Amino acid sequence: MFGFLKHAVQTTTNQSLLMLTFRFLIRLVVVKKDINENPFVACMMVQSFFEDFMGVISDPVKRNLVGQETVALLGILPHFSTSEPEANPYMQLSVMDPSIELMGIAAVIGQSFRDTSKTFFQQVIALQKDSTWVSWLTKTVTRSARPTLSVDLKDTSLLALCTGLKIGRNFVHAFTHAQSEILVNAPPPTPTPDGDNSSITSEPAIVTPKDTAVVEPSNLFVEFLQYASIVMQHIKDEKPSEHARMSLIILSVITEDHYTTQFMHDFSINYRVQFFRSASRYHPCQILKSAKPEPLACAVLNLISEFIMSHMMLNFPHDLYFRCLLIVYRLMDYQKRTRFRLPYQWRTLWGSLLALLKFLESNESYLMEQMSNFFLLCTQVVNILNIFLIGGDAILSQVGSYDDLCYEIVRNSSMVSSASAMGLRYSSVQSASMQATAKRFLSALTNLRSVVQHFTPKIDAFSLEFQKVTMEREEILNIIRTNYDNLSLKLVDMTECFEKNSNGSKDKPFLTSFVANTILDLRQVYAVSDSVDVFTIGDDSLVQNL
Repeated sequence: MFGFLKHAVQTTTNQSLLMLTFRFLIRLVVVKKDINENPFVACMMVQSFFEDFMGVISDPVKRNLVGQETVALLGILPHFSTSEPEANPYMQLSVMDPSIELMGIAAVIGQSFRDTSKTFFQQVIALQKDSTWVSWLTKTVTRSARPTLSVDLKDTSLLALCTGLKIGRNFVHAFTHAQSEILVNAPPPTPTPDGDNSSITSEPAIVTPKDTAVVEPSNLFVEFLQYASIVMQHIKDEKPSEHARMSLIILSVITEDHYTTQFMHDFSINYRVQFFRSASRYHPCQILKSAKPEPLACAVLNLISEFIMSHMMLNFPHDLYFRCLLIVYRLMDYQKRTRFRLPYQWRTLWGSLLALLKFLESNESYLMEQMSNFFLLCTQVVNILNIFLIGGDAILSQVGSYDDLCYEIVRNSSMVSSASAMGLRYSSVQSASMQATAKRFLSALTNLRSVVQHFTPKIDAFSLEFQKVTMEREEILNIIRTNYDNLSLKLVDMTECFEKNSNGSKDKPFLTSFVANTILDLRQVYAVSDSVDVFTIGDDSLVQNL
């Protein structure tokens, strides 16, 4: 049987037969809920289809027909357990050089993400058109159902992307360079003119219906970030929450890679990335887009900052927050090591970090019941701010940015004092582990306390001298600019604080679960169940075209 299927994949020119063959292969792969109990998959380890799949993915015509099915198989089959990794032929992805096959896989995945993002963004634009006060009044009077946003989740594409990045380091090249099929002839990314590298990025702009008609340069990385921005705002539902966690795992993997991190900070490779902002009490749901083309590191920081600000709730997703902070730390560590000055609106990130620290401090008793590593999360937040306080001269790209950082810390002086008092309380409890983490948090908080204690008396003295109850932002900034003398800061060792949560082996149970859930979804799509004969093709339209 497998010999016939291989022959069909290799030689057939009949499009209907090719599509039927791949659908039949998927039915064989998902016939069992547990891939390791599937005898058909075991046979596919012996009689490998890997080269045949590569032949399909490198052929533009066949890729357009069965690219999604091929990517689904390449995402699932490497997860079949064998006695030795070399015994799984689909692990050859790990040793493939950057080639047309890898670029083909990346193009299919990118197109899948693009389709979801485009459909979702169209829903958001339609919702914005329908959100005028006249429309609201009409629906309120008539009690019409309010439209909701739905996300077409791409299990197989996300799984294939994560699998490719984890087992094949050369897939990183495809990840950063491959364009989705529709954008193959699109203009290249926008280079930054010489001398404009220090031009700071402006706040993302709200996308209008006119903007959605403009086709921007793109690649798989851009399409992934746009898709991630959607699923990361829908974590109240279980399935999107899994996709959000998988997206953060992928971002963790790529920020580990020096080449990809360097690519994200390349001034000559700039993109305008759209991302979704969910509705809040201050604004409706929106699509935001970079005001001008910028390095992809700016888009990653925008994505993380938006997630941090929008998910501070009592049902706190602390595991996702640990992921976010690790990603930010790795980007900042790269910038510190290479003395790279990213032209970014750092106040966006600082504001989200300080808001997160305030949320943690205000809800300490409740959150401690949910998470055993509460102070570790607090310490990570503070240590990212410490990177700027200690190494700001090597990172910050614009004059006055360091003043803005000190201003934000002084503005949150009451929160810093409350966080310090919280650390002191728990540094003397009976639990040895709690004591240790609380003391490390207090040690990390030293620099923030020093900034508050150094500038607050000078601001109070100015206010008293000129009898000002409230002071303007510029007045406070002027005091900060002229009073850096004798500000004492200490070096902080923060490597261990982050690397504790960077071990990729902790992801294995989740990835196993994600593979199982992907198989269950494919069983539904292809009507496979324990009571249905897997050898029933069940697609009359394709059979008639044979």
